[in-house]
Amino acid sequence: MSTDDLVSVLADDHLELSRICTELETDHGSPENRREVADHLIAQLVRHEVAEEPFLPPGPALHGADDLMRRMEGLGPQDARFERLLATLIHTVRRHLREAGPAVTGLRNRYPADRLRELGQDALEARRGADSLPHPVIADRTPPNALLRTGPGFVDRVRAALTSVH
Repeated sequence: MSTDDLVSVLADDHLELSRICTELETDHGSPENRREVADHLIAQLVRHEVAEEPFLPPGPALHGADDLMRRMEGLGPQDARFERLLATLIHTVRRHLREAGPAVTGLRNRYPADRLRELGQDALEARRGADSLPHPVIADRTPPNALLRTGPGFVDRVRAALTSVH
């Protein structure tokens, strides 16, 4: 059974990212469905990056991932570039999962158990609040339900919503 300490939160992220990648690799449903699942992967990856960044140095695997995700934003699911970028993003995520797994587990040696539980709770709390917290620059102009819609700026909106609660 999983606990809510930071290592468990990050390891659960890794499992979810792997599950989404597998879904994209094996399910070639409608282009619209693939776009929705790809957007879910992007949101989950940004959430994971925000949770992991303060504790682990960014590895080479995720170098360029934000650029890939931003390049995907303006593409329709029928665009051939969308599928190429998605395949590259999946490869990037899989590489990150292989490289970061041992480092995540190593956090148990770096922090006492009580601190890991506090940090895990902080990460979970930040995620819960992210959906309702607008970016300060657009808070007065954008309805909360539109903040995490897909499309141009999606990566930045997710990152801003998550980092504004830390």
